[in-house]
Amino acid sequence: MHTPKQNSIRSLPEYWRWLGTRVRLGLTPDEPRLITAYLETGRQACLADLLHPWQMNEQSFQTLLAAALDPHLPWHWRSHCLNHSHQPLMQLGDFAQRRPEWRPRFITLVEQLSRAKMPPDDRPVEMPYSERATFGRGR
Repeated sequence: MHTPKQNSIRSLPEYWRWLGTRVRLGLTPDEPRLITAYLETGRQACLADLLHPWQMNEQSFQTLLAAALDPHLPWHWRSHCLNHSHQPLMQLGDFAQRRPEWRPRFITLVEQLSRAKMPPDDRPVEMPYSERATFGRGR
């Protein structure tokens, strides 16, 4: 996995978007640290004034929620994404308290999360080979 240190400060937004694509598509579902790297890279880009904090947090929230609700992704990855979605949402809540004009948008995002339904993944579950040989026969 690439690290932010390998990228110049100016390329942080591009790197953050690249990480976001990997998160959304679940390209490395057995690497939950990718989500942390995604959120941290966005934070670093905001600190460098390369991304607007509201936009970065809203996009991060939307990316994580979209991945969490995607039944084509592995369940454990979707759970990780849902578990991390509160972080950008909390930041948005802090911004909305300081800027009343952002409050309606924040409320919409909270409602979006509260209405979200996580259907089980739609991939067939394969029976382990060791169980196939005895399936249907008495043991």
